[in-house]
Amino acid sequence: MHRRYLSWLLLLGCITLLPAIALNVILLRNEGDIKAMSFAASDWQEQTHGITFTPTLGNNGFFKTLRLNSRLPEIDTVIFGASTAMTIDNDMLPKGWRLYNFTQSGSPVRDSIAQAEYLLQHAPQIKHYIIMIDWAIDYVYEPEDPPVLDLKRADRTQVLAQKQPSPTLAILQEAVSYPRMSKLWQIFRSVMRSSDPTDAFRQYFLQLGSDEYLCPDGKSRGKDFGVYNRGACNGFRYDGSATFSDYTRVENVSALIIGATSSSSMYAKALQHTRGIPDQKLLDRLAAINNKLATAGGQLILIMPPLVPNMEQVLLHNPQLGHYLMQTKKSLSDWASSQRIVLSDFGQSERYGCHADEFLDPHHATQSCYQKIFSSYWQDAQRPDKTAAIPRK
Repeated sequence: MHRRYLSWLLLLGCITLLPAIALNVILLRNEGDIKAMSFAASDWQEQTHGITFTPTLGNNGFFKTLRLNSRLPEIDTVIFGASTAMTIDNDMLPKGWRLYNFTQSGSPVRDSIAQAEYLLQHAPQIKHYIIMIDWAIDYVYEPEDPPVLDLKRADRTQVLAQKQPSPTLAILQEAVSYPRMSKLWQIFRSVMRSSDPTDAFRQYFLQLGSDEYLCPDGKSRGKDFGVYNRGACNGFRYDGSATFSDYTRVENVSALIIGATSSSSMYAKALQHTRGIPDQKLLDRLAAINNKLATAGGQLILIMPPLVPNMEQVLLHNPQLGHYLMQTKKSLSDWASSQRIVLSDFGQSERYGCHADEFLDPHHATQSCYQKIFSSYWQDAQRPDKTAAIPRK
């Protein structure tokens, strides 16, 4: 009797669990091919100029490089940096500038330098280089030498032929994991709630990306690759900027600032282990880029990204950290003046009218905050010698 009960229980488990595992394996095989998705997303965006999402879990450099190469013939401005500047779009720049926002998740200053050096050599039509100088996430202090990068267009046939299949056991282990089963349940709920469940099932499980759809703004076209954040146009625009449309915003800013300014926070650690002194090798390479640009009739602009309102003020008044942050700011300001480089510090975002709900976290500002910052920036920006940063036309 017990054996029969256990047999039926095992059979019932297999009937319900095995299809779920099989569906997760399908999703994993599609999502695991990041480069195939990046090629597909880049092709679609080139044709439509729409907004596309690729679930690269922070590894969006390949997609951005594909898009940069496609846009190179028509642009003259590039932004380099981490995701803290992803929401800067072409409309925020001076009239006539043609932007590609090449910022990538987790991209440090040393990578920005290597990317800029590559374009200096291979894309002389790029005249405006905007590089983000992040102290809050430790990037301006990192001592490593900038790598040598090759940003040429990847060969699709060669890249896809080199793809190594994931081990079957690893895929099965991931397929039965709780996060995957939880996500599968969310997908099923989305399928069942859709107006056409059969069509929704096809889009999730039988193709690399969603069908094309109309974004919530009523005018942009969207297409999502992978299964996350579908239908929200949470992705990259044609100019490389990110929408961040499906992310939560800061709510309890007081608690957030208390945590961000504690001695164990990432911001405190960035200041403490370096005593607020930027890495000189990075500054030397930036100065060399500026000199080459000036000779070629171009311009380098350095920007310290905005932080959630009042966070920087609290840090500056902190007895353990304030001196180190002041050291960072003074070192960068003095260096920029000596090199005649435009350096703009947006750290105290409250000065520009930004609010806490215009941030995803302490150091990721949304589009609306950057719009406020840049609304008057270009007519006010000056070089260290007080001449206009942007020549009047």
